[in-house]
Amino acid sequence: MKEFQYIKPESLSEALSLAERYGTGSTFLAGGTDLIVQMKQGIKFPSHVINLKGISELDGIYFTQEKGLFIGPLVTHNNLAKNPLILEKYAFLAEAAHTIGTYQIREQGTLGGNICNGSPAADTVPPLICLRAQLKLRSAEGERWLSIEEFFEGPQKTRLKPNEILTQIQIPTLPPHTGGVYLKLGMRRALEIAVVGVAALVTLDEKKNTCIGAKIALASVAPIPLRCQKVEKFLIGQKPEEKIFHQAAKLAQEEANPITDLRGTAEYRREMVSVLTTRALQQALKRSIESIA
Repeated sequence: MKEFQYIKPESLSEALSLAERYGTGSTFLAGGTDLIVQMKQGIKFPSHVINLKGISELDGIYFTQEKGLFIGPLVTHNNLAKNPLILEKYAFLAEAAHTIGTYQIREQGTLGGNICNGSPAADTVPPLICLRAQLKLRSAEGERWLSIEEFFEGPQKTRLKPNEILTQIQIPTLPPHTGGVYLKLGMRRALEIAVVGVAALVTLDEKKNTCIGAKIALASVAPIPLRCQKVEKFLIGQKPEEKIFHQAAKLAQEEANPITDLRGTAEYRREMVSVLTTRALQQALKRSIESIA
């Protein structure tokens, strides 16, 4: 690991000023579970590491019925997984956070880091895509908002500028009769990176016999986390039953564009997209029906 200067600002404004000063030579540290590994492997070699931990403006979780859920980027995976508010209203986001690594990694790693690392295998991103999350990005010049779908450009490549900080994740209030699920296939139970991940969100009408809303997003099967818009359009207006879910899963399989690597072949990943999408839709349906009851 190359030498670098470590800086720990006390406020967001100070962090933004430091980023402006050091430019592309600097990087932000949130949890460090990805960054430190990348620095040791020579993938990243910043001259300045700016630690955001301890900046209260970037932490915390709160909810309003009008605008929905607000999450600070420094919220750890364990806090996300255990938060009563998220477990009540956005349970599958909490479940996705719980699938990340070991307890120690979840205790240190953050939601903001998981997003900004730009990995197509990030476990929290498919649920966030289904939830239509918006990202607030701040620099010394001002702020801008991006949908989480717009944020990714390629493997480990995002639209975050070197002088910008992700300062907030906003998730709209879910409509009634909605259920969500995140399913993940990994090679082993601990420290696993998803071979395939599938998030599904299903909204039913009050009579429970028609799908009036659907979101499907995949991890690890394309250069960026993938939203399956063809699947979503197909499901709208359909009766939520087994044969429809199998047809939807085949469409998801067609939209996926996986690669072969040490964790699995492209053919295996494509087949697992179909299997997991069917299961995710079945379980999301069950949760949406339970919300009606």
